[in-house]
Amino acid sequence: MKLKHIVFFILSGFFLYSCDLFQEEPPTKSSMEGVWEVTSVITSSNQEIVQQLKFPILAFHLSSDNTVISTAGPLVMYLVYGDNNYAQISSQIDQVFNYATLSFNGGEFFVGGGTQSRFTLEMKIEGIGGVSTLTTLLELIGINPTFRVPVIYHKFMDVKVNFYEEYETMVFELDAMTTAVYNTKDQYGNYLLWQGWPVDNFQRCKITLQKRSKDIRDLVSEAS
Repeated sequence: MKLKHIVFFILSGFFLYSCDLFQEEPPTKSSMEGVWEVTSVITSSNQEIVQQLKFPILAFHLSSDNTVISTAGPLVMYLVYGDNNYAQISSQIDQVFNYATLSFNGGEFFVGGGTQSRFTLEMKIEGIGGVSTLTTLLELIGINPTFRVPVIYHKFMDVKVNFYEEYETMVFELDAMTTAVYNTKDQYGNYLLWQGWPVDNFQRCKITLQKRSKDIRDLVSEAS
């Protein structure tokens, strides 16, 4: 093979490698959008607890308009109130979060433009049966609100996010940089700080999600 041919192949290979190397990553927000099933929840003590949080499946649908629908009520209760408190209410969780009826928990997610390593997740928790069911869960944990709480908005800021396997696997991490704030809302929709539980006691953990091609309602129906 002539020298010029060898040089040509070397330069061509270098050019292709350079193109791959400097190819821009897709925006984090668009990569997060879609239907995801949680396949693993690893606690800070390296315990796998995902089976404790499925009623009957743990899934999220993240939309382009930043809205979230999910079956993540049990997960949020665990994150906010901790393992011991969650154990106290676990026997009644399926009555409060009755996802088999296709009633879901709502919320929103927020992430900056371009490629980001962290985002904000806000999940609202209300009892499927109305105000009394959420109040009952809080009372079982040991919280006795002076008024019935219709909805609590649990916001986790600076949650770490990473992608693997060609963006088919997504991992959330609530770590030392993650902070929380909990709110209710007044009759005008304005946030009111809810001080019923300390915001620095939430559980640090790693949540692994797998992308699914089906609608979240189909996933719940099949799991049920």
